[in-house]
Amino acid sequence: MKPYALFFATNPRFFFSLGVLLLSLREKSPALLEQADVLIYHQGLTPAQQNLLNNIIPCQFTEYYFPLKTDFDNINFKNFTQLAFARYDIFDLLDKYKKILYMDVDILINGELLPVVEKMGNKSGIVMSQDLQKNLSLITKNFNQPLPDYDMTVPCYNSGVILFSQAIKNRKQMRMWCYQKTVQWLENLVCPDQGVLNVLLQEFKIPVEILPDTCNCLPANKKYYDKKSNEVLVYHCAGGGLRFWSYTWFGPWQKFYDQYLKLGGTPHQEQEQSWLRFIKKHNLQRFSFFDRSPNPQIHPHRFITYCCKKLVGR
Repeated sequence: MKPYALFFATNPRFFFSLGVLLLSLREKSPALLEQADVLIYHQGLTPAQQNLLNNIIPCQFTEYYFPLKTDFDNINFKNFTQLAFARYDIFDLLDKYKKILYMDVDILINGELLPVVEKMGNKSGIVMSQDLQKNLSLITKNFNQPLPDYDMTVPCYNSGVILFSQAIKNRKQMRMWCYQKTVQWLENLVCPDQGVLNVLLQEFKIPVEILPDTCNCLPANKKYYDKKSNEVLVYHCAGGGLRFWSYTWFGPWQKFYDQYLKLGGTPHQEQEQSWLRFIKKHNLQRFSFFDRSPNPQIHPHRFITYCCKKLVGR
C-alpha cells in the first residue's frame, strides 16, 4: 500500500481542469506519484470521463454525497457545490494513509512535490499557506458576521492546497464537526469550507505549519505569479475572474490543455475574456511578453507595472 494519497474533487463542469492538472502532475511530479494513490471524489462523472482520467494516471473514484440534511439551494452550494466540502472526509482517510495532499482542481503543477510531502506535516498534522489577498488576509473574510466565540483577528489560511497527516490529534471528531458547523453556519459563510477549516484550527488548538507560497502560488502573489519561475511548484488560479483558461494566455497551462484535447477531452465551456481572445486571434502568444501578462481590462495597474518591469528587464 502506498504511504501517501492525492485528493481531488470535481464534477463534469471542471472535469477538463482536473484532466489538465493530472497531466501536469504526471510530467512534473513523477516521484510523488510513485508513492501516492490518486483519489477522486466526484458527482456525475461519466464512465468515459473516468476512463480518460485513468489513461492519464490510475485513479480511485468515489461518488460523493454531503452526509447531512441542509438547504442545498443555499448560495454556498450554488457557487461552490457540495464537492467543496468533500475535503472534510480526509480526516477519516488518514486511518489508511500517512499523509494526504488535497488540491483544488484549478491548479497547475510546476515541480516535484514529494520533498514537500515528506518533510512537512510531521508535527502539527496540517500544513496550509497564508492568504495574501490585499486587505482580506484575516479569518473574517470567510464570514458575513464575526463568530462571537472565536478570534476573528487571526490570519486566514487558504484551503486550496492542504497537506494533512496522521499527526493530527483527535481527528476522529473532525470530519463530522466540520459538516455540522457548515450546516449551522451556512447563512453566515462566504468562503464556506475555508471558513470552517480555519475555525477548526482554533477549536481543536491545531498549530498550523506554514506551506511556502511557492506551493500554493495565488494570483495575489505578484512576486511569482506573473513570472516564469522554477521556484513555483503549484500555480493556483483561485478566483473566478482569473482562470487559466479565460483570463489571459498562460503558456504552461495551455500546453497541457492541448494534450488533454488530443486525448479526447471535451473543451471547456467558459467564456474567454476579450484580452485572451485578442491574444489568440493575432497569435500573440508566440511572443514571451504575452505569456502570463495581466489582463489590462481587469487589472490595468497590474498590467502597467508588468509592462514597466518588462522594459526594465530589457
